Amino acid sequence: MAVQQEKAEIHPPEAEELSQFLPESDCGKCGFPSCIEFAEALIEGEADPSRCPELESEFVSAIRSILTLDREPIPYNIMMEQEPCTLIEINNPGKGSPLLVTGNFRETVRIMREILESTGTGSFLLPTFTHGYSVDNAVHEKMFKAKEIWTALKDNSVEEKTGKSLMIIPGLAEKEKNAIRQISGWDVLVGPISGFLAPLFILSNRDAFS
Repeated sequence: MAVQQEKAEIHPPEAEELSQFLPESDCGKCGFPSCIEFAEALIEGEADPSRCPELESEFVSAIRSILTLDREPIPYNIMMEQEPCTLIEINNPGKGSPLLVTGNFRETVRIMREILESTGTGSFLLPTFTHGYSVDNAVHEKMFKAKEIWTALKDNSVEEKTGKSLMIIPGLAEKEKNAIRQISGWDVLVGPISGFLAPLFILSNRDAFS
C-alpha cells in the first residue's frame, strides 16, 4: 500500500543527535550547562557554534552552514518525482572521498546535494531506485533494497571513481546494513538519522576515508 501523507518529513537535526558531534564534555564554557542544551540553542538560532572553545573550526563552519538551510517538510504534490540513479560528484571529489547512498526521490537528492555543497563536503552521492519514495517511506515500504544499491554501484562504476568500497547509508536504513554488505561486498557505515548532519558525520569519520 502506498504511503498516504500530506508532507514528507525531511528529519531536521534534533538536539540529541547534533550533540553527538559536539565534544560532549558538558564543560559549560559555551554558557550552557550541557552540550545538549547548547545544541538546542544552536538549532533555535540562539547561539553560534564558535561559543564552544573545544569545537574544531571545520565543525563550526559546517554547523553554521547546516543551520541556515531550509528545514521545512516537503509538500505532498511533488512526492514520487524521481531522480535518475546516476552518481553525482559534489565539490570536486577524488579517490577516497566519501560515498553517500540515498533514495531517488528528487527532493531527497536535491536536499542532500544542497547540504553537501553548502558545507564544502567533497563527496559522491548515489541515488538508488526506491520508486521515488523518500528514504523514510522507502524503508517503511521495503523499497530501500540492497539489490538496487548493488545495481547502482555497478551501473555507475562507483568503485573505480571512489577508489574504495565503503559507503554511508542513511541512519533510517540501519536495518538494511547487513543485507547491503552481503550483496554488495562493500563496507557500510550507518550515517545519522538527519541527513543534515551528514557533513558532521563525515568529519567525525574522516580517518575512514583517508
